[in-house]
Amino acid sequence: MKIEHPMPQAERILLRSSPSEDTGPEMGLLLGHALAMDHRRVVVGRDLMRSSSMMKEALVAGLTSSGADVIDAGIVSGPALALAASKGDCAVYVTEYRGYGMCSGYLLMNTNGSLFRREQIRHLDKFFMDPPELPESGSLGHVLRYLNATRVYNMKVRSLHTERLECTIVLDCSCGPVSDSAPQILNSMGADVLCMNAQRDLDYKSSELDEYGICSEGVCRQVESSPGSIGIAMNKVGTIASVLDENGRELTKEQVFALTVMFLKPKSIAVPVDSTMLIEDAFYGRLDGTGDRDEASDEEPGLVMTAMSAASVSEAVANGAELGFYDGGIIFGGISLMSDGIQTAAVIAEVAGNNSINRIVDGFPEYLRSSKSVEFEGSADTFSREMESRLQDMDGKHTVRGDAWRVDLDSGWYMIRLLRCQDPSVEIVAESRDKAYLIGLMEVAEDLVDECMKGQ
Repeated sequence: MKIEHPMPQAERILLRSSPSEDTGPEMGLLLGHALAMDHRRVVVGRDLMRSSSMMKEALVAGLTSSGADVIDAGIVSGPALALAASKGDCAVYVTEYRGYGMCSGYLLMNTNGSLFRREQIRHLDKFFMDPPELPESGSLGHVLRYLNATRVYNMKVRSLHTERLECTIVLDCSCGPVSDSAPQILNSMGADVLCMNAQRDLDYKSSELDEYGICSEGVCRQVESSPGSIGIAMNKVGTIASVLDENGRELTKEQVFALTVMFLKPKSIAVPVDSTMLIEDAFYGRLDGTGDRDEASDEEPGLVMTAMSAASVSEAVANGAELGFYDGGIIFGGISLMSDGIQTAAVIAEVAGNNSINRIVDGFPEYLRSSKSVEFEGSADTFSREMESRLQDMDGKHTVRGDAWRVDLDSGWYMIRLLRCQDPSVEIVAESRDKAYLIGLMEVAEDLVDECMKGQ
């Protein structure tokens, strides 16, 4: 039997629900059977949405009927469940994200909180191709209740912030389980928290995401009427935090990560290969004038550029990077390998308690970016060989990650990425602080792509 996977894209940190529009409880039953092939103890949690309860029970039935034990964490945030995942062989978060018009789905996590990789999801196909016989009734699994996941997570995050701070935060919890963690943590740190949408509301619809993150008009209005305060808007499950400075200006996701890097000063970070120069400048101390970090070190991994996937970022954090960033989600290596907006909010609160976020961000340089897509014809493998051969003879430091080639020069960078899809294409991206230099980077990249295509 072949079905569409009732699981999200494992290559994304940003929490989504199932890409399958017809996901239903029967998918949970099948998923439970499939997971039980290799996992004997599965941690399960869910969000507050109406359909998530039904979907969770179907999953639990599939697991226990196949002989696997279930640790039921109840209603929890995504980061809290990721921390609790170590109590089992894996974890499943049942969630609905109605901001995208999707029904409930299943988010699969490893014991370290990282999302299942593509090969792990493909492995589950073995069940559908050759389903094993279900065990006798005497071999059914058990359901164990674990009610401390949120408390343990809150204590963990709170232990990372020991200094009392003075700041006012307008916080939007989106009526989700994040309301059991973010207000309590921020308040215990000493912040004055003006909280909205902190009640449990099964019918509350989340705001849509834009290029800055979670939209919250209520937070914006309150910040504008509360001089000196900042705003933080969370998604329901706590994986993403959007920030508004003291003037009510929405910060980009990259600016939020840059502030996090500047404050924590990690020895190593992991970012995808198309990351903006802003993050690099923040990491190397160029934004605050310290500039005290070498670009290469034999002892520390430094700035690690990964393939453009959540799994690659998570792997780099698992291998020693202190922070990871992908599509607006920040991974904190000391907690789990799940994107954590609650810890992000706590860090930003510390930044605001000691500085003016508005003044810091106003000091950031302006970075200009340009991109275009070119239709691709020919052999992808030959194109890749041509590209890597030509880059060896060109100026600049080049980084290769899969089918993406990035070239860093003194005043900017360009990236060429081969998209091997049904209609293959080549994506060209360039970034610089200088407009004329940016135009030149795009011309160089386009000529290089044209040469590689002709050389096939």
